[in-house]
This record gives sequence, structure tokens and C-alpha cells, in this order.
Amino acid sequence: MSDDDRGPDEARAAEPASLHLSAELRPRRLRGVRKAVHTVLLVTGEALSLGGPSVADLVVVRTGTGAPVIRTGAGSLMEADELLRQIRADLDRMSVEEFLAEWGHLKA
Repeated sequence: MSDDDRGPDEARAAEPASLHLSAELRPRRLRGVRKAVHTVLLVTGEALSLGGPSVADLVVVRTGTGAPVIRTGAGSLMEADELLRQIRADLDRMSVEEFLAEWGHLKA
């Protein structure tokens, strides 16, 4: 079957999810005492190589609307970077349906 013989649903299923979704890190919005406690835990955890509270949220959004599809705490600086790389790689290699089946448990 050639590309021209497929219906619109089949063609979309074969497209990489990165055409419809994008992933980004967004800073956590904390205020007052929560921000101070978060900062102390983050600095202490990183200094002692123990990790700490999540530095950001990893958010997967629809490219057309910007609506969040998935949102989760991204972890420490190193964990956030690795998680973002892994999700972006999956967006490039999976269809939207495959991607949501794999990562959909991290709902927005």
C-alpha cells in the first residue's frame, strides 16, 4: 500500500508525535515559605548528591493549541535533562497514540 492509498487516520497514525506534540521544562511556581523551603532542599540535596525536590515540571503540549497533555515533576537537574531527552526522542519515533500509551499515565 502506498502513502496515497492510506486514509487520513492511517496517515496520521504513521506520523511522528513530534508533529503534534512538544515537550518542555517549565519552572515550578512557588511563593513565600514554600519557595524558601524548596530552595534550601534543592541546594542541600544537590550539594550532597542526594537529589532534591523537582526543579521544574515537564510538560507535553499540543503544538496547535498549547494545551497541556502531560505534566509531571521533572526531578533534579540531571533527572529533568534526561527525562526531557527521553520524551523528545519518543516524540520523534512514536505516533501520538503510541506515545500516549507509553507516557499517558503522567496526565496533566
